[in-house]
Amino acid sequence: MHIDSYMVWFILLIHGSSLLWPLCDTQNLIERSRNSDDVEYGKTRNLTHMLDDILKQYDMRIRPNANGPAVQVHYDIFIVSGFDSITTSMDYNIMAFIRQYWNDPRLAFENGDDYSLNVNQKMLELIWVPDMYIINEKAGELHELTVANKALRIYPNGTVLYSMRLSLTLACNMDLRKYPMDSQVCHLEMESYGYRTHDVVFKWKGGKPVSINGAIEIPEFVLHDIQTTESVNEYTTGNFTSLRVYFFLKRIFDFHLIQTYVPSILLVVISWVSFWINPEASPARVGLGITTVLTMTAQSTGVRETLPPVAYIKAIDVWMTTCLAFVFAALLEFALVNYVLTEQRQKVSKKFREKEIRKSLKRENGEAGTEIPLNIVSKNSFVTQQATGEEEDDETHPSILLLNSRVTPRLIDRISRFLFPFSYILFNVIYWPICFYGYGAETIPVHSQ
Repeated sequence: MHIDSYMVWFILLIHGSSLLWPLCDTQNLIERSRNSDDVEYGKTRNLTHMLDDILKQYDMRIRPNANGPAVQVHYDIFIVSGFDSITTSMDYNIMAFIRQYWNDPRLAFENGDDYSLNVNQKMLELIWVPDMYIINEKAGELHELTVANKALRIYPNGTVLYSMRLSLTLACNMDLRKYPMDSQVCHLEMESYGYRTHDVVFKWKGGKPVSINGAIEIPEFVLHDIQTTESVNEYTTGNFTSLRVYFFLKRIFDFHLIQTYVPSILLVVISWVSFWINPEASPARVGLGITTVLTMTAQSTGVRETLPPVAYIKAIDVWMTTCLAFVFAALLEFALVNYVLTEQRQKVSKKFREKEIRKSLKRENGEAGTEIPLNIVSKNSFVTQQATGEEEDDETHPSILLLNSRVTPRLIDRISRFLFPFSYILFNVIYWPICFYGYGAETIPVHSQ
């Protein structure tokens, strides 16, 4: 009986200890979590105290190294997207990350881990930042979805990284003299607004300071080069540091070849068909000529509407005007053919009537060899002919008289069949080399260097 009681108490003791072990483990986890939280809290508290200590004596109104050497601010740019609407209003748009690096010894802190400190963008209102602005900006936007797209990072040695994401519409002075075989050089220029060169100097970051997203597809251009320069702009208020990045863009010609040049060439060639149409088929030749002229005029107007009104002549203007001149000349050629044909018909008709009247008078007089004045053309124009009894010669037949004329409608058409294509080919031989000379080989403008 006693042994059974001991066994029961022993079993209960073991079972109770097994229930107590999880409770002990839970208490240990809670203690460890508290210790970890205390450590993290301690770190956060230390960082807070560190930032408070840094900003306690910090004066954001004064640049770093006041009364000392100029602050060097380095820049790099990453273009996320853009160049999708390089418009004829002389501008283009990009979306880019613009990063600024400078050293502010007042923000240096001690840290054995040598890690950078990412702080909230609100701190930008408490420290000195460069007063960079973009000279050729037409419109700009700082993205604020879901928060303002700014980042601030401070390194232990006092180096500051300030990054922001901007969408910009920038002015680009385009030279459209060779349009659409043109290449453009668009730029982005950054400058210090208030600090002169003895206070702040802008420099490009080493390596490749301007990079672009490889997935960007530009609809009308090919971006074939990017170059950067550093310069100083001189104003009446002093000299200010400036950075420029140049984008070399070459227009894609294939679209304009299919949409503009090939249709205009076909219209010019179609206008030459009238040279093979019978000169007496006036409705067919007039209809073809007027149709090609009106179509060419409409196409030329449509092309010009997409371009800005500039003070100089563009390559596309020379092409469309020349094509219109060829089409109009083909219509004028028919006017000349019709004029010559009408004049010859009148001459033949006049000669034919003259002979008929002479024969009639001969029969009435009944004598040969009598000199007969005939009023053929007008009251003051007389033709005197010695009437003879000879029969009508074959050379006086109307069809023979038309063929014997020096200038005939068919001769004009034959000359036009050779002259028009030869002149048009000669124009193309001169036009295309001039337009494509230097295509895609633009350099940085001299006044911008």
